[in-house]
Amino acid sequence: MNLSWILPWTLHLGASLYAINLAVGLAAQLLHANFGVFHHWLYAVVFASAIAATLFAFEWGLLLTIAALAAMPLTKPRSPWHPGVAIAGAIGYLAAYGTA
Repeated sequence: MNLSWILPWTLHLGASLYAINLAVGLAAQLLHANFGVFHHWLYAVVFASAIAATLFAFEWGLLLTIAALAAMPLTKPRSPWHPGVAIAGAIGYLAAYGTA
């Protein structure tokens, strides 16, 4: 069975979901909104898709994304660390595209 079509799609799906979650987080910060349950549910989906991308379309940059997602619960949402870690994860995806 040839599953080579899965490889790039997992990377694209993971990056897209990550970008959506970044937008939700940015909207929460700028609008002083609370997306609580939705943002946390989306975080779980984003983390799962990042793991899938790492397994099926391995690029070294994705390890930074996984590390950032793992560290995210350790940061407080309104602290400077929370968006900083989120940006680090995005840089991981950009690095993955840069080497792909």
